[in-house]
Amino acid sequence: MSGEVLWAVVGISLIFALYTLARFSEKLGCALHMKPYYMVYYVASLFIFIDVQIKLWSVLMPEVTIAASQWCNALTAIGMTLALATTVKYWGWLLRTSR
Repeated sequence: MSGEVLWAVVGISLIFALYTLARFSEKLGCALHMKPYYMVYYVASLFIFIDVQIKLWSVLMPEVTIAASQWCNALTAIGMTLALATTVKYWGWLLRTSR
């Protein structure tokens, strides 16, 4: 039970970090005249939010959410992969210029 609650705290922290990256990337994209790829951060946050909700529901009603809880790790993986790809798109120039 405490593992799911701790994961909820981690998930909310990830959502906050992705929101912050989305805001910074929006400003950077506006300055560089890029397409609004920052919206993918919000989609990634949605996947993590759904994962957190399923984990918390599994604490309250374990018999109902057993089938849905198998998808939780996949939702987090999809969300973080989307966030990684978006981060590379917006912030990859930092790695290329530091060499």
